[in-house]
Amino acid sequence: MRKGMILVVSLALLALLLTAALEKLSSPSTPFNVVLIITDDQGAHLSALGTKGISTPNMDELAREGTLFTNAFAAAASCSPSRAAMLTGMHPHANGLWRNVHTPTLGDDETQFTTSSTEVDAVGVHEYLRTLPEILRANGYFSAITQKLGVGPPWKFPYDSRNPVWKSPESFKKVTAQFIDEAGDRPFFIQANISPPHRNFDYFTFPQSWQRYATWQRLPDPDAIEVPGYLADNPLMREDWREYLRSIQVADACVGAVLEALREKGAYNRTLIIFTSDNGEPYHRAKASPYYAGLHVPFIIKGPRAPKNRTSEALISHIDIMPTILDYLGLGIPESVQGHSLKPLLSGKTVTGRSFVFGEHHAHGWPREQHYPSRVVFDGRFYYIQNLMPDKGYALPLDLRQEEVWGNRSHQATLQAEGTIQYRLLKQLESGRPSEELYDMENDPWQLVNLADSEQHGEKLEELKLTLKEWRNSTGDEADDPLEIKTRQTQEPLTHPS
Repeated sequence: MRKGMILVVSLALLALLLTAALEKLSSPSTPFNVVLIITDDQGAHLSALGTKGISTPNMDELAREGTLFTNAFAAAASCSPSRAAMLTGMHPHANGLWRNVHTPTLGDDETQFTTSSTEVDAVGVHEYLRTLPEILRANGYFSAITQKLGVGPPWKFPYDSRNPVWKSPESFKKVTAQFIDEAGDRPFFIQANISPPHRNFDYFTFPQSWQRYATWQRLPDPDAIEVPGYLADNPLMREDWREYLRSIQVADACVGAVLEALREKGAYNRTLIIFTSDNGEPYHRAKASPYYAGLHVPFIIKGPRAPKNRTSEALISHIDIMPTILDYLGLGIPESVQGHSLKPLLSGKTVTGRSFVFGEHHAHGWPREQHYPSRVVFDGRFYYIQNLMPDKGYALPLDLRQEEVWGNRSHQATLQAEGTIQYRLLKQLESGRPSEELYDMENDPWQLVNLADSEQHGEKLEELKLTLKEWRNSTGDEADDPLEIKTRQTQEPLTHPS
């Protein structure tokens, strides 16, 4: 009898302790942590999305722990404007950072991240805007970043700690743990930038001694992979695509290392984790372009108390990241933010007003030859592109065409496929595109047939054209030529982008 009573009392005490722990977990006095994981140049390719021949167990596990979004899009198809959109909640033309920019390296002296920096680009986020790192710092959060800054001006992104680690899972685990220790009693925000699968893929091959990661080092089975239809399918292209998929597997190992550090530090269940990529895969007609493969990205959210193992087809954008984080943390969302919080979606609700998702491309780099402004609107099926400098030749960025330095064999593989539609589309990129492009993504997922001149689709074309025009007007997108976009402003304009 006494043993029975002891067991009952013990169970009751355990229940009380568990209840107290749960109350502490949900208490507003104990803020959540945030980890934003961003891979570099990863299209929507992981085994959880059905990509053939790839193994991404850590990204897949995160999807099982949270919500996998299948219709997620970058705001721009180049690194800097994409990341700035995430950290301002605004489209590139509205926040001022519309192309890739020069920034300090994360190993530079602290001075380089202040207004005394010598690494300041003419293009950057407007001074009057409040960035996510600025808001989090003002609210007592410890913030840290890995691999690269990629946005500017540097003082608008005040991280407390920086580490240039970029490819080693072991190093990512160590650095993540160090960041958590540095945070101490403060809640933390870690932006874990992971370099793979950015070219050159060869740089991300692990030493043979790292047997622990042998699975992720292994090249996918050549018979198991599927080359996307917008690329020529020949032996050279297939070999390049295999290297790309292996590089994603390297990134997956780094993601796993970050998650492992969170678990070992006891922070995993109290951390909002968002995983995505800055833009699509490093191939022509993808990265640095307005096409679907350039803007469609992987996107997973694992939130405290949020349902697990869910998939959502909702149209979402990178500009939704900042308001989602601030909403989760109970912090005010600036009026300048143009995105929507995704927190309601995680509980099965809808995001008000998101019937379309928008994208843009202005220029990838600095040479005028790389300026090719385009705008995009997508309704979930029909994908409309408006090229603002039609018939203009476009010099592909070096990493999309150069084999000697960047290891890109896809450009040469396409040139070998003369006479194919893939060859013709590449030549169209380099010589000049039409003013309008319309694609039925349900029947033409690789965007091979432009329906802009189709009488059957004339009504849809006009609908999307009008939608795009209204969006441009409402968000202050006035410049067709990117060189006319205002550089960093210190004062808020009279008409603030809504």
